[in-house]
Amino acid sequence: MKILLLIDSLGAGGAQRQLVGLAVMLKKRGYDVIVATYHDNRFYVDTILDAGVPYVYLKEAHNMCKRIWAVAKYIRKIKPHYVISYLETPSIVASVAHIFNHKFKLIVSERNTTQKIGINEKIRFRLFRFADNIVPNAYTQAAFIAKNFPKLTNKTMTIANFVDTDYFCPIKHKRREIPKIVIAASIWLPKNTLGFIDAVKRLKDMGLRFHISWYGKTTSNIDYYNECIDKIKHLDVSDCIELLEKTKQIKNRYQEADFFILPSFYEGTSNVICEAMACGLPVACSNVCDNPIYVKNGVNGVLFDPHSAESMATAIATLLTIDDITYVAYCKNSRSLSEEKLSKEKFIESYIKLLKP
Repeated sequence: MKILLLIDSLGAGGAQRQLVGLAVMLKKRGYDVIVATYHDNRFYVDTILDAGVPYVYLKEAHNMCKRIWAVAKYIRKIKPHYVISYLETPSIVASVAHIFNHKFKLIVSERNTTQKIGINEKIRFRLFRFADNIVPNAYTQAAFIAKNFPKLTNKTMTIANFVDTDYFCPIKHKRREIPKIVIAASIWLPKNTLGFIDAVKRLKDMGLRFHISWYGKTTSNIDYYNECIDKIKHLDVSDCIELLEKTKQIKNRYQEADFFILPSFYEGTSNVICEAMACGLPVACSNVCDNPIYVKNGVNGVLFDPHSAESMATAIATLLTIDDITYVAYCKNSRSLSEEKLSKEKFIESYIKLLKP
């Protein structure tokens, strides 16, 4: 069976990481898999090529005006049995292509939670009537679809993200006197970097000692990044937090850390929370969307209101000051929850159930 996996690029994003993992797993199961993009960002290209999965950059489709035509032409050329699209625009493009070509089956994958219903959302979900299956990675998004687009409910199935728990695993180290905290998320408005800096100031004013490394700087959203840098200087917290480039060595950063934080306003299923848990880190994160499924107050971390600097600071202070016995329990619980809820086997078997000959 030939399967085309379509996404905008293979840049350093969570959706890209999941699609690459899906491609590799399908290849290992004997499927004929191709990955295609229409933006030439190659952060993960070596990963799929090393697994023997072909990669195609659809240069013509880089032009927005030609995108649907170019993707549809490529689909006609390779004649896949299935197209699996990740992210909103690729799924819209694939849905339009499917209207005029019923010779393949289409699985569209929702990688985030929809926060409002505007014209773009109405168009997208109406086009999804032409998909064979809709796969949100968050139960929150499945509930949103059921509530707002009930005719799509029967073709919707949640498949949560996977984590390679063999790769993302704990290493033993002594808890530091000055906690080392890691954040892995793009530095832009939805991830709440500016609001979080206010919480950092509150934590410093409480007299707490800590250091936060936020890995998420990219060439896009540079104005927001610069605003964050200015705020760090203005609040005099540069000794507490640094904003760094995204890194391919994120596993090592998790393993070197004592805690993980994610203050975003919304999520799908957060790759980085799941990976940090697999590495045995206690987590402080926003009480939004599917986060409470994975992070449990008093079990493996704390939840907070991302709209309140006080809520963030209070929750993080609670986490940073737990005793050593509780800390060890949180670490073990994070690892156990990741193994229970986020296995590769559960992920790939769920997709294979949808791939009918």
